[in-house]
Amino acid sequence: MTEPLIISTSPRDDHQLDMTIQLGPERTEQALQRGAKVVAKKAKIPGFRPGKAPYVTVLRMYGKVAVLGEILDNLGEEVYKEALETAKPDIYGQAALEDVKFDPVTFKLIVPLRPTVDLGDYRSIRLDVPAATVGEADVDAALDAARASVATLQTVERAAALGDSVLVDIKGAVSEETIMDNQDWQLTLRGEGGWLPGFDEAFVGLSAGDEKAFELSYPEDSSSRFKGQVASFQVTVKEVKAKVQPEADDEFAKTLGDYTDLADYRARKLAELTGERTKEATEKLNEAAVDALVERATIAYPPAAVDDTVHQMMSDLESRLSNIGYALADYLRLNGKTVQQYHDELHEPAEKRLKGQLVIAELAKAEGITVSDEEKQAELDRLAGRAETPENATALREVFGSEAGLRVIEADVRSDKTLARLRAIVTGQAPELPAASAEPTETPSAEDEASEPPAAEAAESAEAVSQAAE
Repeated sequence: MTEPLIISTSPRDDHQLDMTIQLGPERTEQALQRGAKVVAKKAKIPGFRPGKAPYVTVLRMYGKVAVLGEILDNLGEEVYKEALETAKPDIYGQAALEDVKFDPVTFKLIVPLRPTVDLGDYRSIRLDVPAATVGEADVDAALDAARASVATLQTVERAAALGDSVLVDIKGAVSEETIMDNQDWQLTLRGEGGWLPGFDEAFVGLSAGDEKAFELSYPEDSSSRFKGQVASFQVTVKEVKAKVQPEADDEFAKTLGDYTDLADYRARKLAELTGERTKEATEKLNEAAVDALVERATIAYPPAAVDDTVHQMMSDLESRLSNIGYALADYLRLNGKTVQQYHDELHEPAEKRLKGQLVIAELAKAEGITVSDEEKQAELDRLAGRAETPENATALREVFGSEAGLRVIEADVRSDKTLARLRAIVTGQAPELPAASAEPTETPSAEDEASEPPAAEAAESAEAVSQAAE
């Protein structure tokens, strides 16, 4: 019978486990024998052919530390695997080796534990539904924006107003220094936000042929070298132009799309805006509900879970940038950041995302949210139907119709269904849970959950589905 390992564990504050694995005398001797054989084959030992030097000779020449060092990696993996089978911690991922001692042979590791979530009394959460009302005033605003987007500048015989464009000759100076001397200068009178406070407003009321002299002061907090000084200007207005918009009539409506007349445009725009506003309200409710769920829950996770989420967020950005021909490092450099700085900045949003993913995954279990084969097929059909070409549709079906692809779709559909259930819960519209489902259930083991995508992967999968269909 193999000598048992001497295993001790103690929990850490960061949802990890300190694990110490010690070999007894018998297993230490076996390890030394294995290491000596490796050394004997590799080393040149006087008087012996490769691999033929006796154990005691190898040990005397090289010592225990060097001999054990030859097999340390393999030995560590073997005893760690055995320790997991014995102690059965619910691990999240790869352990980190903290220290190794050789007398006695001892491995000290830090083992990240699988995240845990206690949702608490989540069914008592109540939230107000964000307003999603749309009226004729919203349609008017959309129509006005469409008219403004195709407005043309036309010469007018009247005084200039804000929003107009003026053609001027202008000279400007601070003391004896000329700061501008422009002929036929076209200036759009925007008002606030002009290059000097009051500059655009100085042209209001002037007509073609008018001349005007005026003074303006540079603000004290200006970045200009003239801050706090007075600038003098002399202008001659040569032309005033105004933006002329098309009439809001049937003919204009037809130019905006496949509309039969203005009434058709207004009706369809109202429906479109209602859909957009409803979607926005749903997203706001989702966010508020997940935040409330996180606040109510007790969540524990190891640092590695946050690191993995940061890595995924960076990979997502890198993938999106590569699609438009950018490298991540180049993009960040243009924004004055290094990759490490961006990595560090992502820690807080990554932790927020992780918490949301964990509570949603736990809610799906608590509420018994499942995804049928029919639902997966319907989602696959929906994705393929959004493809721009038959070839893209076929490619989508091949990718997401595979076993791995269907797992992605299942995670996406489960996430959507879980969010829908959460919205129903927080608005008091959720069905009662069956009595059996309401009872506490045993937490699944790592082996039981091995076939399920982690919460982070589920959320990433949903994004992958969306991107592939675009």
